[in-house]
Amino acid sequence: MPRRWWAWIAVALGFVAFAVVGPLLVPAYDAVQDVLLITLVGWALLRFLRGGPQAPGRARAGWRFGALGMGCWLVALVWHAVTERLDLPVSFRALTLTAFVLPAAICVGVAMLALPVAPPTVMGKLRLLCDGAIIAFSLSALVWLFVGDDWYAARDSAFGDVSVAVLCLTLMTVVAIVMLLLIYGQVAWRSAFTALAVGAALLAASMVFQLIAVLRDEEWLWGHTVAQLGLLAIAWSAGRPSESVPVRDRGASPLVQAWSYVPLLMLVIFMIRQQTSVGRLDPIVMWHEIGVVVAVLGRQFLTLRMTTSLTNELGAQRARLAHQAFHDPLTGLANRALFSERLAAALDGGPALLLVDLDGFKAVNDTRGHGVGDQLLVAVAGQLRGAVRASDTVARLGGDEFAALLPGAAAEADATAVAAVILERVSTPVPVGEGTPVSVRASVGIALADASSTAETLLRDADLALYEAKESGKNRYRVADPELSSSTLGRLRLEEELRIAIDAGEFEVHYQPIVELASERITAVEALLRWRHPTRGLLGPAAFLETAESTGLLPALDGFVLRTACAQVRTWRAVRSDFVVSVNVCAAHLVDPGLPDEVAAALAAADIPPGALMLEVTETALVADLAMAAQTLRELSALGVRIALDDFGTGYSSLTYLRTLPIHSIKIDRSFVRDLDGNATDEAVTRAILGLAETLGLRPVAEGVEGTSQADRLRDLRCGHAQGFLFAKPMPAGELTELLGRSVVASGS
Repeated sequence: MPRRWWAWIAVALGFVAFAVVGPLLVPAYDAVQDVLLITLVGWALLRFLRGGPQAPGRARAGWRFGALGMGCWLVALVWHAVTERLDLPVSFRALTLTAFVLPAAICVGVAMLALPVAPPTVMGKLRLLCDGAIIAFSLSALVWLFVGDDWYAARDSAFGDVSVAVLCLTLMTVVAIVMLLLIYGQVAWRSAFTALAVGAALLAASMVFQLIAVLRDEEWLWGHTVAQLGLLAIAWSAGRPSESVPVRDRGASPLVQAWSYVPLLMLVIFMIRQQTSVGRLDPIVMWHEIGVVVAVLGRQFLTLRMTTSLTNELGAQRARLAHQAFHDPLTGLANRALFSERLAAALDGGPALLLVDLDGFKAVNDTRGHGVGDQLLVAVAGQLRGAVRASDTVARLGGDEFAALLPGAAAEADATAVAAVILERVSTPVPVGEGTPVSVRASVGIALADASSTAETLLRDADLALYEAKESGKNRYRVADPELSSSTLGRLRLEEELRIAIDAGEFEVHYQPIVELASERITAVEALLRWRHPTRGLLGPAAFLETAESTGLLPALDGFVLRTACAQVRTWRAVRSDFVVSVNVCAAHLVDPGLPDEVAAALAAADIPPGALMLEVTETALVADLAMAAQTLRELSALGVRIALDDFGTGYSSLTYLRTLPIHSIKIDRSFVRDLDGNATDEAVTRAILGLAETLGLRPVAEGVEGTSQADRLRDLRCGHAQGFLFAKPMPAGELTELLGRSVVASGS
């Protein structure tokens, strides 16, 4: 148990010991008890003042009101002790004491309500004060009933003891504390909260037994002591507001409203009892009752005002929510949901639909920041509004994609005229931020509705037309037509199938042997990508390579071939230690700074030496970004990977590449090999390439060898290696393994 707990227990035991031996040893024991009680109330006041700043958020106000109520109680106790010893008239003492009871009741009532409710609005705070006034007037009237009742006046000891008023003030405090306990009945039972409950129970016990003693003309010696112990517990909990009163903003909950009327119900019961027993109502009680009525009427008026205000606020909030549900929060344009509704409603009138997509918006976001990008979108939204009629609908469908709906039998000429205005307006530089104005372009796809159009088909046709506008060079518009839609839809479908195929693992690698012409011995293979389409069967690269490159999917396919080929060549090198696999690298992959690391990872994963891999690049890939490509090739060559220049003779055929780049092999394009035995020009070019390769120390490989005459002529020209259907077609790894096994057996025999 913590040391401070032992200190509190020791103090409590000290009060108990004093109650036992005090009457025997201490002169003026009652006066000392009064001083102790006043001291404890003052200490509790300090604890409330200390706990207020520690309270979370709006609960501080409740703790301050509690401290003010405790201060009023302290004044009442001091006033009672002073007037009793000055022997002032009983009526004066009772009246003035009640004057302290009323503010104490107000403060405790407001504190009781502020702690759980803590309203943020002025109306709520005023209603809170009315609740406190209802409690205060009711409890104060109850005090007066106890003090001024004729039955007590008929008994000298009863009415003459003004301490009854103090006991009633204790009743008021206990009721408030009990109400707090009931309101917070759902919170976790903690040590400070337990102390608050124990303190309230002790105060209640003190009040009950002292009232019984007064009614019997007796004295209860333990009354002050029990009250002191209760104050100790309350003071201990008051210093820990975060534990004793966890803040829960319950608003105007039925529980809080109901408990604020409990003292009023008690007053009504006592008034009925006085009316039936005495036959009249005390005027003071009547004035208190008038105060209660005024507070209740004020509270109801404020409740009505708050209800009206809340209703208006809810209506405005619904309107805001409805606007937010159907409008883009950034630009204020219609969103996709509202646009879809209006498109469906306008179909019968034969509308025109324009889809607008900004060209180069991503570059603006990347270079100028998303804040500038948002400002640009807002400016574009304004430009689009100015390009259409007031009856037309402009929407932002998402990102940098907008749409314009032109209802009412719009002809193609009308739609293209609007598209031209949009292109002109959007291209106007937009001043954003403090930097230079931002200028972007746009592409527009137009679809015209007919009798068979639906919202889905109209959107699809406009989207396909937008795709064609972008593919045609951007910054233009295109009108959807059946032939255009069919071809574009086929390309889009192929793009979608390619993405699905990559995820589904539908691609595989075939290998075409590269042979030494002198012996026709297989020395290497070229890895070639194939797509096993679920409905079209096995597809070669001609069916999908262009689409894969335009959509940016080709580097991922290159990576797949690289990893697969490296893993496979390890098996073949177990049979032939000098075996090499060639893998093609596209232009986009070649300028990727991460390519060397990717190649190194593939070699490490396959556990093969870098010399087992040859990467083939085309002259076109080099031209795309020569500086970056040269840097990448040097890093790959530094790893030990060999580089081949593919399709040599068909591109720029710049000797600079051969002089400055780390090239190890050149592959003669099939277009020269095809007519080698009958075309003197092709033979001359081939002879020149072979001479160049010999001079520079490069290994030449002839591609596309399909006939024996071609092979014989290449041998005459001293070409060392070749590949083509004459020797073997591309085949799966398993078939090539069998082929290599047969050739090993043949060479061994």
